[in-house]
Order: sequence, then C-alpha cells, then structure tokens
Amino acid sequence: MRMTSNQVLTHSALRAGALLGLSHAALAQALGLDQSTASAMEHGLAELQGDTPSGQLALTLIKIYQSLTANVGGDEQACKQWVCSHNTGLVGTPALLMQSEGGLNAVLAYLQSMDAPQGR
Repeated sequence: MRMTSNQVLTHSALRAGALLGLSHAALAQALGLDQSTASAMEHGLAELQGDTPSGQLALTLIKIYQSLTANVGGDEQACKQWVCSHNTGLVGTPALLMQSEGGLNAVLAYLQSMDAPQGR
C-alpha cells in the first residue's frame, strides 16, 4: 500500500522527533500541536498537512535531524546527546530551543552553517 505525502510527512516527523530524543510533549510543542493530536498521529488517527504551519514546522524538524546526522555520522546516541546538551553557539539547549518556531529555525541555521564547506 502506497503512503500519501501527508502520511510520509507525519511518519517522518514522528521518527525525527524520536531519534532526536524528543518526548511526545516536546514534539507536540515543537510542531505547535496539542498532545492529543500528537498522540493521534502516533496511532495513525491524524496526519500532518504539508501546507499548514504545523506541517512546515515538521519539515524544519526533519531537516534538523538530517543535518545533525550528517554532522555526527549517523550516530543516534550522539544526536540525542547533542540535542540535550548546552550549546554555546546557540546559547542554549537545542531541545529547549526547538520548542518554538524561532528556535527550530535557529537550530537548523546553526547546523546548516556547520554543513557549509569551509573556505580554504
């Protein structure tokens, strides 16, 4: 059975949140959802829509996961440790920063700047 784009987005956001070590409450907060909606998504009873604010936040979260895994070589434990540790460059803990849209964007920009080729 083929998944719809909304199902793929929902599944990917849930997986990224779990692999980053975010609790359901933290994931719901990051996506601008209430916990009951996040729980319904987990059980296949609700889906994110790509063209909504929550869908766009989910895409940002997925990009954070992709960029972080690229930076740590795909080490799941290293990802979780990074997310939960104070980061001097971000002046905060990524897990806490990701609880707002501005924080999500700041974390993504920081990680993408680490991905950028360094001029030599």
